[in-house]
Amino acid sequence: MERNVSSLAIVLHSIRYGQMNRRLKLLTLDFGLIDVVSYGARKSIKAVKGDVFSDGQFFMYYNPVKRDYTLKDVQLIATHDEIRTDLGANYAALFFCELVINTNGGDSTSQYGLLSKALDMLCSHQDLVGRILIQFVLRLLDICGLQADFTRCPICERTYAVEEIIRFNSQMGSPCCEACATLDTAMVLGPGARRYLTLTKGMDFPAAVAVELSERATLRIKAYMLRYASFISGKELKTLSGGMLQTLF
Repeated sequence: MERNVSSLAIVLHSIRYGQMNRRLKLLTLDFGLIDVVSYGARKSIKAVKGDVFSDGQFFMYYNPVKRDYTLKDVQLIATHDEIRTDLGANYAALFFCELVINTNGGDSTSQYGLLSKALDMLCSHQDLVGRILIQFVLRLLDICGLQADFTRCPICERTYAVEEIIRFNSQMGSPCCEACATLDTAMVLGPGARRYLTLTKGMDFPAAVAVELSERATLRIKAYMLRYASFISGKELKTLSGGMLQTLF
């Protein structure tokens, strides 16, 4: 039986579908990650479009036989149009969306809440894009069940020394001590970065982003989190392929 459904959702991706339509990929609060067709979105100014980064209540028509969704209407909470005015913020937002798509299968409620906050922060704090990216990946790790521990090795369970540099174990998908590491120096985290991540991990998103971090430290920790994100994604991230995220902010 066909039925009408609705959910809070964020548009992660939009592609052309036929001559006049768009196929949207939504992160929904109630149904997880779904594909929705917006008919006429490429031609009619009256059609429901649902631009990428849009956050709102989406009203859809679900056909259980075909198992597909058609977009009927949307009540926008935020368009996040401000993100498109800043190159760094735009690349970061696209990276967030791609990472959510690739790591889907976790808690969609938590993923939606995290992404919504991150997009809001990119609109209001475009001078802090690096810190926002760091905190987004850090929190997504927990949602995906990885729960990185920066105070002790998860393999030998030894507490790290105050000034210890830690490395990475690919089987565990986690930071670890040098003796338990399986990856080379590309995944190395210094003591200052460990302290920052440990401190901010338990804070709410805005408070964590507000914690002061030097430009040099931001670049180093961001590079580490981008490598971590690439690892947990399980596939190549298009938003990382050009190197823009590594150098823009």
